[in-house]
Amino acid sequence: MMKLNKAALIIALFSLAACGETEKVKKDPIKPVKYVSIGNDLGSGTKTFNGISKSGSETKLSFRSNGLIVVLDVKNGEKVRKGQVLARLDQKDISLSYDKSKASVRGAKSQLDLSKSNLDRIKELYQSNSASLADYEQAKNNYSSAQANYDNAVKSMNIQSSQFEYAIIKAPMDGIITQVNADVNEVAQAGNPILIMNSEGDDLEITVGVPESYISKVQEGKPVEVNINNTSVEGLISEVAFSTGGSLTYSVVIKLIDPSPDLRPGMPAEVRFSFDGPKTSSEQILVPVKGVGNDADGDFVFVLKKNKKETYQVQKVRVELGELKTRGFVVNNGLNKGDLVAVAGLRTLYDGMNVKLLN
Repeated sequence: MMKLNKAALIIALFSLAACGETEKVKKDPIKPVKYVSIGNDLGSGTKTFNGISKSGSETKLSFRSNGLIVVLDVKNGEKVRKGQVLARLDQKDISLSYDKSKASVRGAKSQLDLSKSNLDRIKELYQSNSASLADYEQAKNNYSSAQANYDNAVKSMNIQSSQFEYAIIKAPMDGIITQVNADVNEVAQAGNPILIMNSEGDDLEITVGVPESYISKVQEGKPVEVNINNTSVEGLISEVAFSTGGSLTYSVVIKLIDPSPDLRPGMPAEVRFSFDGPKTSSEQILVPVKGVGNDADGDFVFVLKKNKKETYQVQKVRVELGELKTRGFVVNNGLNKGDLVAVAGLRTLYDGMNVKLLN
């Protein structure tokens, strides 16, 4: 009975050991690791910002007076010609005011003629000593006052006449209507844009917002690469804002060079800037920020060394870091060109661990 118990105990121990090995294999698979290959860098880099295309000659059209819209002869996307009447306000009130101003001019002209006749008469009487100096001075003052009233009446009539033009919107150039903000029988307010139009020329621009960390590297006149409507187009930086204007970024305008006729205002675009850092006599090695860890002993990276098989062994390597640039930290000591460095899941890695590369 004792021999049987010993045999059973040995079998049980072997079973537990085998089970433990099986569980260990299941718990410790070969983990795929995201990595980068360390190269040399002179501090150069690229950055992409999103923007929207617009016409370089976009014009907002509005009335110069208030009134009821009675004519709106255009629609979105319609081509128009310079001088074409696009919209008109109701001019009945303007006509009444103009007629009243003309009547005022006629009345003022009559008073002017009457005062001039009276001045001439008093002047002759004064010269023949038949009128006093006071009468003559009074006649001159009346004539001056009538002249001033007449001049003011004419100015008022001219102002009322210009109201007819203020109630009409004409196309200032050949172009395309890109937005209609009102409709017939709506009351328009002076200065509020009713229509927006763009010229027909190849003057498309892209406006992007650039953060303050990059704006000092953006220079007017430098070329950039623009991706718009699945097409790569060359662009030129035409404007760089000096201040943010209350926003979080600085406005930068890029003029497209020879854009395709298929491109239109309002299309989303990606603008790729190339930033060149200061060049030095010795090449600098950079490591991505995601590849750097830190513990009580300082900064480190996980370098992946190839085994005999298709796996790699993790080695924890101490590094001496320099300044932070666009593409990562400058490595002063600890890494060499061609080293493979893990850039994800650093907390799950440990020295001596076997992994495989994640393509």
